[in-house]
Amino acid sequence: MTLQPCIECGELSEANRCNTHKLKHRGGKKAHATTRGYDHAWRKLSEQARAMQPFCEDCGAKTDLQADHSPEAWERHEKGLAVRLEDISVVCGDCNRRRGAARGGGMTRTQVTPDPRPVRHSLDMHREVM
Repeated sequence: MTLQPCIECGELSEANRCNTHKLKHRGGKKAHATTRGYDHAWRKLSEQARAMQPFCEDCGAKTDLQADHSPEAWERHEKGLAVRLEDISVVCGDCNRRRGAARGGGMTRTQVTPDPRPVRHSLDMHREVM
């Protein structure tokens, strides 16, 4: 995959515009959910993860649970590979938005710098018991 400079800001991108300017160019409309990685397989995987872990791994909330793509999940998606259960985290909506903001709105998914601290997902602990 070849990177090229965004025609608006010069940030390296896979397309002629970076994600930020692509969104602005489309009048603020996001790409279709399926295009953004939320297809049928993702919805099934999300349901499975939330059934296995019915609480937010960041704050412990039990409502508004969502499955959050890790940077590894996005890398797999962009390579055309299936996202695996170990590539996602179960978090509440507030924590998911907080994570997204911490990653930086202007970054592409593959530019996200992983947290250097080791993370042990609750789903990993559940799998060890099985």
